[in-house]
Amino acid sequence: MPPPALTGFLVLLAVLMAASYTVGRAAGPVAPGIHRSVPQDGRAGGMDTHGMGPQDPSAWEGAR
Repeated sequence: MPPPALTGFLVLLAVLMAASYTVGRAAGPVAPGIHRSVPQDGRAGGMDTHGMGPQDPSAWEGAR
């Protein structure tokens, strides 16, 4: 049988984690406008450069 202090600590840890989860779910997403991006062209990554990349998509063909 584990010592009572260890059992109490584990119970306290579980209660704090449950409370944290509940508050997080109630608060909602931190940044609602950010969504997981999935590449449409089959390439790895999925990050959008927000206009920092080449403006002409044909310029990407030579970079491969």
